[in-house]
Amino acid sequence: MFELSRDIERIECSLKQWFPGQAFIKAARIQHYPILPEERALVVNAVSSRQHEFATGRWLSRQGLQSWGLPDWPIKTGELRNPLWPEPVIGTISHDGELCAVVLMQKHQHSESGIGIDLVSLPQRTGRMDELAPMFLANADELGVMAAFNIAVDPALLLFSVKESVVKAMSLQLGDFIDMRAIEIHCTDKLSFRISGNSVSAEILAATTGNYLVTAVKVG
Repeated sequence: MFELSRDIERIECSLKQWFPGQAFIKAARIQHYPILPEERALVVNAVSSRQHEFATGRWLSRQGLQSWGLPDWPIKTGELRNPLWPEPVIGTISHDGELCAVVLMQKHQHSESGIGIDLVSLPQRTGRMDELAPMFLANADELGVMAAFNIAVDPALLLFSVKESVVKAMSLQLGDFIDMRAIEIHCTDKLSFRISGNSVSAEILAATTGNYLVTAVKVG
């Protein structure tokens, strides 16, 4: 339990460095938290593990809304399987292993047009990434680009997580699901990405906490 608490602390610390100011940032152990009836209806037929993941993300997110004095809004799911935030808010949720994390921002306080985070439980995700790489690799050079992060993680796993964050940050803006192979991560002066050949102004971040990899994308 101590190790889990340490991961939570380190995840929150990394996210607070990346999303400073008035962003709401919180991580927690995945459990059966109370959620609103409209939210519960969305996962009523899901397996219990999925229900707990969903409940943790919604429970954390509504803490953020309440901290800003916003109504206790049910956070439903959009056509792209994205959380539907109230108009003043942009946000992102990620969960893996035993933990869930959320970042929420009020639009009038920040310049970002989209944000995405991704958590990866490293003990549970080792191996198999090389054989899965054709499903998300845009070109062979991308794996070498991951060295720019200077963290000791399988480059294929790191690349996959970064692209998960890109998908979360960009899907709503593009109004469609994004094929990861259409996302190309590259590095000239800094890490950046293109989608279907179109450059996007964004910041890409990554860190490890011990048992977790956490990545983030801020589109501005």
